[in-house]
Amino acid sequence: VENEILKIKTDNPKVAKILHNLFYDVMNIEFNLWPWLRNLTKYGDHYLYLEILDKVGVVNVKPLSAYEVYRLEDHDPTQPKLVQFEIKEETTSTIGRSNQQNELFENYEIAHFRLMSDANFLPYGKSMLEGARKVWKQLQLMEDAMLIHRIMRAPEKRIFKMDVGNIPPNEVDNFMQQIINKMKKTPVIDQKTGDYNLRYNIESVTEDYFLPVRGGDSGTEIESLPGLDNNGQIEDIEYLRNKLMAALKIPKAFLGYEEGVGSKATLAAEDVRFARTIERLQKIIVAELEKIAIVHLYTLGFED
Repeated sequence: VENEILKIKTDNPKVAKILHNLFYDVMNIEFNLWPWLRNLTKYGDHYLYLEILDKVGVVNVKPLSAYEVYRLEDHDPTQPKLVQFEIKEETTSTIGRSNQQNELFENYEIAHFRLMSDANFLPYGKSMLEGARKVWKQLQLMEDAMLIHRIMRAPEKRIFKMDVGNIPPNEVDNFMQQIINKMKKTPVIDQKTGDYNLRYNIESVTEDYFLPVRGGDSGTEIESLPGLDNNGQIEDIEYLRNKLMAALKIPKAFLGYEEGVGSKATLAAEDVRFARTIERLQKIIVAELEKIAIVHLYTLGFED
């Protein structure tokens, strides 16, 4: 059948029919494979609990949280090749105490999809996002810093140089305050009480600078301090973004940054390396789906 997400290759038409029913009707992979794959790439592991009925096969699959499942290997000295899965579920009792309930499952009851790209993470997989986590955090911080800087430095300010002439030094502060109040504070009548209110500021006092000057030819003078010149200097952010893209191994064009597309016709032809990454994921998924198929067929009585 064309356009099917999964092709079943076998010489035995009966097996093909059974497996088609398993994958498309019981497991509904057309719909479910997408979230399973997303979980796999996000956490590096994805677990499915297989509900198996004797002589019927796999009747249902249930996704499990990657946080609660533990893969046990080499835990039984008598059976060195034994693989089991332990599910630790936190349940809160009526008195608010949390109880850990552990259940043990055999290897054939759990399908464990895992990205085994790093031996340090064994027996678990490594997330596709692991390499990009640090850079992503740096990019977030850098973007926030840029925004804060742009907003804080945007307003144009003025410097008022007030000639204080021969006013005694201890009076200068009062004199300056009077001038600031005259220039900055707008008298507002309070609607409720009818009082005169001088505290209302249309623009904050901190926005302008008032400097007392005296002596020489220093008259009263007003200068303008220009705001931040927004010439779109975001090289540092672009550097971090490029680093993030490199860590994610996704071509820029796939994420909407068009500068990545060359003269090639399609995005599919955009990056052969990306295709290899995808192929690796496909192989992992297919290998585990094959395990589910074998469990299903074995339960139905197929021996070889």
